[in-house]
Amino acid sequence: MNDIRRPTPGELEECLTYPPQVIPTAAGPMEYGERGDGPPLLAVHGGPGGYDQGLGLGEFFRVNGFKIIAPSRPGYLGTPLDTGRTLEEQADALAALLDTLKIEKIPVIGASAGGPPSYLLAARHPDKVSCLLEIDSVCLYYKPDVSPVEEKLFLTKAGIWLLRFFMDHFPDSMVKNFLKTESTLDRHEIAVAAQEILQDEGKFAFLKFLMATMSERFQERQDGVHNDLAQMAAITQLDLAPITCPTLIVHGTADKDVPPRHGEYAKASIAGSELQWIEGGSHIGFWASAEAYSAQDYALSWLRSKTSS
Repeated sequence: MNDIRRPTPGELEECLTYPPQVIPTAAGPMEYGERGDGPPLLAVHGGPGGYDQGLGLGEFFRVNGFKIIAPSRPGYLGTPLDTGRTLEEQADALAALLDTLKIEKIPVIGASAGGPPSYLLAARHPDKVSCLLEIDSVCLYYKPDVSPVEEKLFLTKAGIWLLRFFMDHFPDSMVKNFLKTESTLDRHEIAVAAQEILQDEGKFAFLKFLMATMSERFQERQDGVHNDLAQMAAITQLDLAPITCPTLIVHGTADKDVPPRHGEYAKASIAGSELQWIEGGSHIGFWASAEAYSAQDYALSWLRSKTSS
């Protein structure tokens, strides 16, 4: 796999300012960014987020030969909430976007809060999804397990501005605090994991990029955030049994935000699916952990094998 490369910090930054477009679909207006050449790959972002986050989540795959199509889910940035409030409506909106773009069938990546609409896209529109890659994705009841202080930090404009300030000026402390919130690692394990991120330019750049997609244009992401929290708190468990496409589920064993039971449920529910654990991985272990690169390489190889025919 010597042909595999990682995105540079500059390439990740470009995702933040890459120009999107808004197009009418049968479900309503949808904003999306399209970046790269090669076979198309639909990237469904988490929350807070938007098309910019979707581009960044898919950037590793773009630099390795895919064209990333990254919509803003309803309520985020340029896609109005009325395009799809419920998880089922969001899945149907993704299908409507593919119809408008005249894409018959496409591999799909979902991550975190992007899990429910991407899972349901595959379940409700099986003819449109060639294969499904889910990364630390929600599929069960979800309510953030955060303290009142953490809620003010991660879910308010002032708090996220403060997080970014500390990321720029006190990165060691900031990365450790992020891992404390997003993982079940103990203090020693957090210190080791933080050094892994801080000493790797690409992993640290991804964390900074992710923080930017949560804070820049914060007010334009709020409808989506509040809707996500309401919709995911109403989940008992998603009906994933109708999914028939090849499915790879990747999940961190130390994910505190979306616990491993979500990955276990998806594996048990989707016939023939594969579950790959990232040992000691936080909620962003696929992009920033000791096993991140091996997990990425495996996912890329898997995607290529499913899209080469």
